[in-house]
Order: sequence, then structure tokens, then C-alpha cells
Amino acid sequence: MIELTAEQVAALADIDAKGFVERVRQDLISEEPELADAAFLWTRLWRAFNVARGIGIREDAHLVEFLRLEAYSPSFYEKPAMRGWIKRSANSANSADERFHDFLCVLRWRIEHPEFVGGLTYGDDTGAVAGERCRGVWAGFVERWKGFAGRRGHGGGGKRGG
Repeated sequence: MIELTAEQVAALADIDAKGFVERVRQDLISEEPELADAAFLWTRLWRAFNVARGIGIREDAHLVEFLRLEAYSPSFYEKPAMRGWIKRSANSANSADERFHDFLCVLRWRIEHPEFVGGLTYGDDTGAVAGERCRGVWAGFVERWKGFAGRRGHGGGGKRGG
């Protein structure tokens, strides 16, 4: 049987983690080709992965969602609301995965119900138009983020295209 040193085990874990981040990056680019042009996407995802692991997120599905948020909202984890959640939640009896799951539930609810959080004007949609590449709950987030950042394909400048 092969015996590995602690350094070798750590190196293998690092290779595995980098492979995980790369697979997520490829999936994101496959879903949204515009992300291929995002400056330093892999570096940002790697940094976000380490932040997520540092706060205790371990489940692959939650790590993927954390990286997905980073792709569409760079350094989201440094925003005051998120930092407050991390600090406040660190003292919680729930695991980081449970807390992040709760955070995602709130985020999804806000995307699906913008009329209650002042995100959109009455009667506006969330941007989840049939036939778009991004589907489901993330469609609204992606479209709202693109509009805010001025990255919409036809509208530009953060305005809804017509």
C-alpha cells in the first residue's frame, strides 16, 4: 500500500479543488458564453471557493451556488450584507451549509418576488423570458445583474432591450 505524506495529501486535495472550480467555470461558460470574457473569472472563482470553504461550506451543491453567485456578482461575499451574514451566522448552531442554504432561499424569494423588496416596478417581470439560456430562479438574477452591470446583449447600458 502506498503511504502519502501530509504534504502529498494536501497537494492532491488542492488539485482536486482546482479541478472542481474549473468544472464549475466550464459549466458557467457553457450556460452563459459571455462569461468567457469575464476578467479573471477563474481567479475570482478560486478566491470565492476558498472563502466558501473558509466559512465552512462543504457541500458540493452549495459550493457550486457560491461560485455561481461570484460569477454574476464579483466579490459578493465582501458586500456589507453578506459580511454581516457571515459574521452573525458564525455564532449560529446551524452548519455553514445550512446557513448558506437559508441565504439562497431568501435570495431566490427576493428574485421571485421583487414587488416586495423594491427590486422592480409594479408590473415589470424578473427578466426570465422564455427561450433565454438561463432558466429557473437564476434567470431573474442573471438578467437583473446584467441590466445593472450594463451587460445585456441588445439593450446595453443597463436598460431593457426592446
